[in-house]
Amino acid sequence: MAYEGEEGKNRKKKKKAKKDKWGQPVPAAAEEAEEPVEAPRQEEGPLSGGDSYEPNKVVVSGMPYSTTEQQIRDLFSDIGPIQHLQLSRFPDSGNFRGLAFLTFQTEDIATNSLKLDGTKMGNRFVKVERCRLDSQRKRKHEFLSEPEKVDGCLSAYIGNLSWDVTEDDIRDCFKTSNIASIRFAFDKRTGKSRGFCHIDFEDDESLEKAMKKNQVEMHGRPMKIAYAVSSRN
Repeated sequence: MAYEGEEGKNRKKKKKAKKDKWGQPVPAAAEEAEEPVEAPRQEEGPLSGGDSYEPNKVVVSGMPYSTTEQQIRDLFSDIGPIQHLQLSRFPDSGNFRGLAFLTFQTEDIATNSLKLDGTKMGNRFVKVERCRLDSQRKRKHEFLSEPEKVDGCLSAYIGNLSWDVTEDDIRDCFKTSNIASIRFAFDKRTGKSRGFCHIDFEDDESLEKAMKKNQVEMHGRPMKIAYAVSSRN
């Protein structure tokens, strides 16, 4: 009887299903698969639910890693104009991690985009949800979201750079802009590049020309270009 009791406990432990990021049970056959299982649609209310959400922004997750920016735009083409599209990438490789932030022109368009929750892309099911701004995730969203341009800004952040990118590479890439200075970030311990830099431009026109090169490849990696923000703000 003791043996049967122990066996019963083992069966219970074995039957305890793993759950996905939305708290839904994951079938045993899918636990080791690269592609997540379909998550049930979540009932969403208006986006204006207090200060916890950005009214015009949604988070799209669960996309295949091979998804391109154009494919995301195509998916939402019937919803409405996308004002900003920010792809989230793995910091070590720069590859797309299946997560993106979409900012629409109006709150109504953002609300309408939620109907695409559960849409299938490849063999994955996309999750579309409101972009939360609670205190625990605020810093993360500030980093991944598109920074706003502040008055007097003439600097740009250039990220996802290959470790061997030089100042000459940067100047050649942005040769149509008037560059005042380039500041690379280096690891204090190793002295090696941290994969990003800041460029100070001489005029606003030069800055705007540089912004248009966002996602342009340099040494095989798409650059992430954003307006620079002061660490003192």
